[in-house]
Amino acid sequence: MINKPNCRWWLIAPLIFALSCKSGEKLYNKGRYDEAVIAFVKKLRKTPTHQTSLTLLPQAYAQSVQLHEKNASAALGTTANLKFEAALREYQVLQNLYNNIEACPACLTVVTPKDYRNAISASRDTAAATRYDHGMALLRNGDRFSARKAYSNFQAALSLVPDYKNAKDMMEQAYQMGMAVVEVRDVALVSQYDQRALEPGAAIFRDNVLNNLRAKNNNSFVQILPESEVVKNKLHADYVVDIRVEDFLVSKPNIQKNYRELVKTVEIIEPADTTKRPRQADKVRKETYKGVLYFNTVSVVTGGNIVCYLIDGANDDDMEKIVLPADAGWSNSFCYFKGDERVLTPEDRKLIGGQDLPSPTVGELFQAAVGRSYGEITNIVMKHYASF
Repeated sequence: MINKPNCRWWLIAPLIFALSCKSGEKLYNKGRYDEAVIAFVKKLRKTPTHQTSLTLLPQAYAQSVQLHEKNASAALGTTANLKFEAALREYQVLQNLYNNIEACPACLTVVTPKDYRNAISASRDTAAATRYDHGMALLRNGDRFSARKAYSNFQAALSLVPDYKNAKDMMEQAYQMGMAVVEVRDVALVSQYDQRALEPGAAIFRDNVLNNLRAKNNNSFVQILPESEVVKNKLHADYVVDIRVEDFLVSKPNIQKNYRELVKTVEIIEPADTTKRPRQADKVRKETYKGVLYFNTVSVVTGGNIVCYLIDGANDDDMEKIVLPADAGWSNSFCYFKGDERVLTPEDRKLIGGQDLPSPTVGELFQAAVGRSYGEITNIVMKHYASF
């Protein structure tokens, strides 16, 4: 069977065409002259003789030129630092219209567009010079936050004019001046235990604090570094995170044992022999089952303090101090049975299970004890983050 053409399409196609023809005119009537110019240009590329576009394109273009030149002149007449960038944006819009019209032969029969390349070049050079000079002035202030603003100005100068003067070098200098180094020191240990047993856990502790702080850091000028890197590169730390674990102790295993004796007596009926006469009664005998459930619990706890200081590197003053407990616990319970299993109830069977596990090492308990402090330590540093 041959499919018939969809008659509805032939009905709505002229409507769609008519709407597309009027899009430029609608934009013009709404005062959206830049968009109207682009719409007329597109239409005339497809249909060079389209009368509405030929008529309205010169008017739309004239309105765009008048508007953007007025905006550029107004910007240049102010004392704003970025007035040349504001003017540059206006000229760039006009240059885009120029480029579109130049690429449309039909458009050139009714419009002679103006080339703004010289105005763009002059504005760009002046804007780059303004940014550069402002960056140099900020650097002379000598403080960290001015240096960060200077960095942004040198960066803007380079985006306007690549390789502008020595802006790349000055941007690097501004970054170094604006950088704040936060040093996370190695964790100090004060404990009766052999330091070697705790050092791996202390290193993990430091690394987790370091990673937590880095995850929160959204300022490229703030460098959060371990003590080893600060020392290696001979850097001065502006802020120091100093962590100490004091009087860390692990209790001896607390072993609790208990048991419960089980006894169950049942009656067993042995049917009588029906072949014998006289008839005999059934025999009843009793059986007793015995067993013992053994319950065992082993627990270990830790104690001590985690002391964290946030130190101002300029004067070694404490900006913040917190003391957190280095508490952790571990326990293991298991139950086993000895005896005749017929004494066990379904509830008794549910109690049986688990196994006798070795207690965690001192190092494992240390990691568990300090693990809950990561969030608190991160919070006291981030509390002062805005001042970094």
